[in-house]
Amino acid sequence: QHNVPYAEGTHWHTRFGHLVTYGAGYYGYLYSQVFALDIWKTRFAVATSDVVTGDDDKHDDVMSRREGTRLWKDMLIHGGGKDPNVMLRDVLGRAPNVDTFFDRA
Repeated sequence: QHNVPYAEGTHWHTRFGHLVTYGAGYYGYLYSQVFALDIWKTRFAVATSDVVTGDDDKHDDVMSRREGTRLWKDMLIHGGGKDPNVMLRDVLGRAPNVDTFFDRA
C-alpha cells in the first residue's frame, strides 16, 4: 500500500492520501462530462424543420447509425491505443471546448 499511514482509531477520510487524490478524480470525472456533452451535441443532436408548421426543433438522434459508426471508428475502436486529444478532434471535427457544457439548459 502506498498511502500515507494514519493512526488507528482515527477517521479514514482525514488521511492525507484521500485529500490529495479525491480532487483530481472528481475533476477528471467532471471533465469527462464536458467531452461527452460536446460529442453528443456535435454528433447526435440534430436540427429539424417541420415543413407544415414551419417550427424549428432540436432533438437528439440517439439512433443515428452514421454517427454511431463514426464514433466507433474515430474513437471507441482505438481504446487506449491512440492519443485522446487526437480522437476527440477526429470525432468532433475540431478542437474540443467547454462552451457546450456551459450552454446547456
